Amino acid sequence: MQINYFTVGIVITLLITLIVWIVKTDRKDEKNFEQQIIDRELKPREHPKPQKADKAM
Repeated sequence: MQINYFTVGIVITLLITLIVWIVKTDRKDEKNFEQQIIDRELKPREHPKPQKADKAM
């Protein structure tokens, strides 16, 4: 039984490329998610406008 090193090399190269692509995509998605969380947490809440008190008291 002989090992075809050319085919093994192609498969290993494709696997490494796939892993690098997955890691890059994950980091990009993580940064987008963190920015969404930061924007959501820092967004001021809308409070009802206070009613004006009568100055005649």
